[in-house]
Amino acid sequence: MTTSEALQKLRRYCAYQERSPFEVYRKLGLLGLPKDRQEEVVASLMDENFLDEYRFAEAYCQGKLNQKHWAPYRISIGLREHRIPKVTIDRILNQIPDKRVEENALYLADRWFSSKTKEQLAAAMQRRGYSFEMIHRAYQWVEEERKSSL
Repeated sequence: MTTSEALQKLRRYCAYQERSPFEVYRKLGLLGLPKDRQEEVVASLMDENFLDEYRFAEAYCQGKLNQKHWAPYRISIGLREHRIPKVTIDRILNQIPDKRVEENALYLADRWFSSKTKEQLAAAMQRRGYSFEMIHRAYQWVEEERKSSL
């Protein structure tokens, strides 16, 4: 595969959704492009604004926060898996309001309250990155709300 063919394929790949440089390098490896030409293609994609590490990190964070209701800790793990620098991760996570994290914890606790045991609920929320304190507060709040509504 030539460099121009790979570049064309990756333009479409990056235009479909935000990608991390790690994903692009992985794709280039699958396409069989030599390492020396991979750098050239990635630099081209960045110059043409198809690839932006910070933009990817923002989109990833918002998606996981709003759709999957992950806590900042779990989001940071996901970003590290994409080889995003710690400085960028810290900048992105500092933009998340604490109130939003609390709302997500309450939403999950309320959604799972009647279908899971307390231990199962805690384990599910831990997998999403919530601290023990946050899980306990959310569980207590939902428990009190359910008792008062009876």
